Amino acid sequence: MKNQSIITIIFSLFLSCVVEVGAQDSPTLPKGRLLYTDGSHEDVYLIAYRAGTATYRTSMRSLNMLQVKKPKLESIYLYEPDLFAEAMRLYRAKNYTEAKAKLVECETLYRALDTLPDNYATLAGFYQMECSRRLNDLEALSAELEKYRKDSLTRDFHFQQMEVYAFWEAVRLKEWARLDRLALSWSDRKLPSELRVQIEYCHALALDELVKESPGRFEELIDAYNRVLSADATASIDLVLKAANSLLRIYAEDEEVQFVMKNWDPSEDRAALAGDQKLSEAVTLVRYYKQVGFNDIKPLPANYEKFLEYAPAESASAPEAKSDAAAEEATEEATE
Repeated sequence: MKNQSIITIIFSLFLSCVVEVGAQDSPTLPKGRLLYTDGSHEDVYLIAYRAGTATYRTSMRSLNMLQVKKPKLESIYLYEPDLFAEAMRLYRAKNYTEAKAKLVECETLYRALDTLPDNYATLAGFYQMECSRRLNDLEALSAELEKYRKDSLTRDFHFQQMEVYAFWEAVRLKEWARLDRLALSWSDRKLPSELRVQIEYCHALALDELVKESPGRFEELIDAYNRVLSADATASIDLVLKAANSLLRIYAEDEEVQFVMKNWDPSEDRAALAGDQKLSEAVTLVRYYKQVGFNDIKPLPANYEKFLEYAPAESASAPEAKSDAAAEEATEEATE
């Protein structure tokens, strides 16, 4: 009995030392509020949470580790750590490489709490994947998704985004026919615009390849890229810019458009040519691109700018997909 007591004391001291070293290595322990079933609460510094038991300190300098569990403990509210807040500031500023480094640190630091709902280790892992997606590092996204544990997520948007990763995985694997079928199966599903634009963009990438073997799907391809353009640019400006440039590439490479430009005659009585409508669409898109400020974010190549030489001034008007206010908001968001 005496030996057992000595072992217990030694183990307790060892565990205390391990936790103390971890605290010294970390900028801070995450702060949380313990909510008790009797209606009271206590703000503490959390060390771990496992199997319904919270291990904590009452202050950062305290050497005493305390534990509480059900039925006394009802739930835990986590305060946002400074490290996670800084990572998300970088993320919203579109500094995805720097944000991802902070998020990796955050996920590692708070892993002992990763079974709590919406904990900052699990959230950091989610936004790491978002950084990879936005950086177009699909290999990293695939690897991160494979090992990611989503059990502690609670928000519908997060679960929906993880479903949409299937589209990006199909892009990575260049499985264009499967991606085409997948997009069609999601066509009637109601989604936030930030998710819808990803699906439309991935589908457009697939059609861009499939149209080489099935030229009759050309209009589907144009429509898919146009649907990206009509999405909420404040959340998806990167995909909107890519879609606009892809459309202009398609028009620039089109043989009918090239024929019209080669035989351009601005006289009103010339016979209409097959490429006239496509050229008019290209001119309208270039004017719109410049009008809403996209050109300040990603300048158009000179061969796309040249489209403006091939239409009377009165024929070009900006698309009505967005109001001027929305376009200005998108530009401000992208350049912050």
